[in-house]
Amino acid sequence: MSGYIDIFSQINPKLKAEAEFELYRSESVKICKLRGIWSPKEWFNLSMGRDFVPIGTQDKSYYPPSRFRIFTVAPYLYRNVMRSSGWWDTGVFVSGKKQLAKQTTLLYDLCVINGPGDSHQTFNLEDKIETNTTGYMYEHFHTDARQYLDNNDDKPLCVRLALSPIEGLEFGGSHFKAKYDDNEKYGCEYTFYHLLYGSDKLDVACEYGRIGLDVNPAKNPRGDKKIHQSSSYIAASYKILQGKYVHFLAPSIRCELIDPWEEDPTNKGDRKSISIGVNISPVEHCLIRAAYQYTTEKGAELKNDGLSIESVLEF
Repeated sequence: MSGYIDIFSQINPKLKAEAEFELYRSESVKICKLRGIWSPKEWFNLSMGRDFVPIGTQDKSYYPPSRFRIFTVAPYLYRNVMRSSGWWDTGVFVSGKKQLAKQTTLLYDLCVINGPGDSHQTFNLEDKIETNTTGYMYEHFHTDARQYLDNNDDKPLCVRLALSPIEGLEFGGSHFKAKYDDNEKYGCEYTFYHLLYGSDKLDVACEYGRIGLDVNPAKNPRGDKKIHQSSSYIAASYKILQGKYVHFLAPSIRCELIDPWEEDPTNKGDRKSISIGVNISPVEHCLIRAAYQYTTEKGAELKNDGLSIESVLEF
């Protein structure tokens, strides 16, 4: 069970403050956002504090009540390549949108942040990126790269650009490069591309993401100095029975791939999966999601298939 409280304080028409808290798995309360926002123009919004890092579409597609959160279980792209619980960081953020033509809009996000790495850890992060018992590279880089306190002087620039040629359609990409270890010897680089489409009935989310990590060659049998991980997915849902018997009923499907170690010639850990589900809203503000995921690894069925169910109340 998770709950969110988002608090806005409108100081004046152009200046406001925001604080967002999450009850995380009924275990702890964490701060998601804590920032001041200055918005003098639609094409220029400046915020300082803690916020989502604009890599991929985690701020648009992962957290409820987003229309692009089509499935309860996050795709491999966010569950494995990125942080499964979202990635926030502290820094300076600039964003906005600019009308280029009658229906064409440019959307941009820029930020300077602390970057991956955490000074409160008692181990070296670069030593955690190694092969495991199944032979492929450690997948959850951000599990140990949580940014509570910065561990070095590197302050990376993150950029996301997107174009909206018609209402409801957006496509673009994001990129950033940073040092993640205490001595600024090891780096990481992210490149993501996305396409989102939402209409009265059809919602589609499609993404590809790739991360490159400098690693200690002594920690993997191939002696690689850099490894790459990548994943892609396409998810879609279509609303039917809107206003008939229920608020809406939306069958859904998602197909995805992940390569946790591109340099490995044996393709250990390469996986693909297909999820079939349904989103049911019996009444407005209430939503129930259910889905079954089937996963294969190098042609063999994995034993982590199963049913996921989620109920959401939105106010």
